[in-house]
Amino acid sequence: MRTTQPFEFTFSVAPRRRGNALLSGVLWIAALLLFVVPYLRDRDSIGSYEGDFTRDVKADDDKDKIDLPFSTDVADYEAQHGKGLAEAIAKGSEEFFGLESAWLRDSGSVEPLRIPSGKLNYEIHCVGCHGAIGDGAGPAARHLNPRPRNFRLGKFKFTSTDASSRPQRRDLFQTITRGLAGSAMPEFRLVNEEKRWDLVEYVRWLSMKGEFEQMMLDQAWEEEEIPNAKELADIVVHRWHPSNLRPIFPGVNETPNDAASVERGRALFTDVAKGSCFSCHGKEGRGDGPTAGDYEDDWGYPIRPRDLSAGTFRAGAESVDLYRTIAAGIKGTPMGSFAGALTSEETWDLVHFIQSLSHKR
Repeated sequence: MRTTQPFEFTFSVAPRRRGNALLSGVLWIAALLLFVVPYLRDRDSIGSYEGDFTRDVKADDDKDKIDLPFSTDVADYEAQHGKGLAEAIAKGSEEFFGLESAWLRDSGSVEPLRIPSGKLNYEIHCVGCHGAIGDGAGPAARHLNPRPRNFRLGKFKFTSTDASSRPQRRDLFQTITRGLAGSAMPEFRLVNEEKRWDLVEYVRWLSMKGEFEQMMLDQAWEEEEIPNAKELADIVVHRWHPSNLRPIFPGVNETPNDAASVERGRALFTDVAKGSCFSCHGKEGRGDGPTAGDYEDDWGYPIRPRDLSAGTFRAGAESVDLYRTIAAGIKGTPMGSFAGALTSEETWDLVHFIQSLSHKR
């Protein structure tokens, strides 16, 4: 009786293994291409700057503008004018902006019950970049471009308020939720919504406290004596109180986004009487205008105009996001508010032209 050898089994397994290895190799190559290909495209100049983003003040001659560490600046003052400022700042900060401050609670400028939870979430999600005191000097900061925001000047780039107003709570909530495209600031949509609102309140408190301390220092340098802490605390609370924030919102609903609107926007973009957008952003919006390399932000770091044709907009690419950015400006940067220079209809035309640039690209 003839027996059948089980050669079929060994014959069929080898090709299957070879096929799996081949498939695995193809997938690895595809994954590598997905990672590498974006770096092979032309530079889009969306606002990057090749430079050292550490706080090396020796590399910057404009020491009045550089983002000096706060403790360094205080020490410099006391070395020239004597001791006492650091103690006065610490005492005033605790009295008026401490977490147990009855004066702060009664001011109505913050929601104290949210701050402990916000502090915890800040330490989990934010301290590595923005630093424990909100000065934008966390351990990762020197490796990031642009640098994380220093909250202690009371300035936040993307808001819905006019040039002299601090941000609304919803402005900070939107930034935390959506992140800032083209930067190291990620979105935090997966963080519980209530915790995000707690985080907003903690960032507001951290900024108010930092702004007060910075004002104490700046006025001390200016007047060469220790200032009145209560007077400066009143100013800071007034600035941040929700009733004193002036929002900028479209005066009219969005106009039709058609060829005529785009052409009107193009004319506005190159009109020197309407803001001369092309001088910074370039005629094609590539961020390569004649003055593009001449700017620094209010923290002392080099900054380039946005490459509008790349379609990457930090505060969002929707029509209302672009309208708000044009109308309110970008605080702390040379990009000022155009609310007084453009009508609402003209702003919409400019929005449509900017959107057309990235569509063409």
